Amino acid sequence: MATEGTGASRAGGEGLHNEDVFLVEEGLGLYVVCDGASGTPAGEIAARVAGEALEEFVERAEHDFEPGRAGDARGVVERAMHHALSAVIEAERTRPELRGLTTTVTMLLIRGSLGVIGHRGDSRAYLVRRGRAHQLTVDHELTERASDGAGDEIECDVFTLEVANGDTIVLCTDGAEEVLQDDGIVRVAGTLSPRLLASRIVAAAHRRTPAQDATAVVVRVRGEREPGALELSVPSRRTSFGHTLALD
Repeated sequence: MATEGTGASRAGGEGLHNEDVFLVEEGLGLYVVCDGASGTPAGEIAARVAGEALEEFVERAEHDFEPGRAGDARGVVERAMHHALSAVIEAERTRPELRGLTTTVTMLLIRGSLGVIGHRGDSRAYLVRRGRAHQLTVDHELTERASDGAGDEIECDVFTLEVANGDTIVLCTDGAEEVLQDDGIVRVAGTLSPRLLASRIVAAAHRRTPAQDATAVVVRVRGEREPGALELSVPSRRTSFGHTLALD
């Protein structure tokens, strides 16, 4: 089973300052959105540091993956999330002018028919299947700065899902999330190319809230298998972020 992905992003307001960062690495099966938290200095730096750290870690950990072994892949994603947050903490410690760095992180790693999602913050992941959009993640309030603790002490959600031929997964920052509740967009999502869908989501978001940054990464799953039932795991350890998800 293969994936095809692309991303689009647009800065809000009059200027070109955009605190959102996205990453599409089809060779790694890695897709990421990060949103530097508004109201804190240099949010775009925190988002960029986190995205680059995720890519570096997953590329280095390639040999840890065995197709179909959810525990292995989930463990790598959890470690990758903490590695990214540690990188943000280190950037703040070495550059005092970056005091207050923080960012959301929502990532998807695909291995065969297995998807693993890592999540912290109020960016979101959606699954569009059979004409319906399912919100996969739960929003978190970023009440603690990265520097309030070590990267491996900051809580994250990490969970798995079984993907099927024809599925579309959308990662988006909060500037674009309302578009995924639009029936008109959702109905045609499976018929549009990832590039066109990502562009359409961001354009629609900009029309709704032009002052807010908007970013979307669209991942299309392709393979020979027929669509199957959605299966989600409970996060491996219960935390204040932990949740279960039930779909019809």
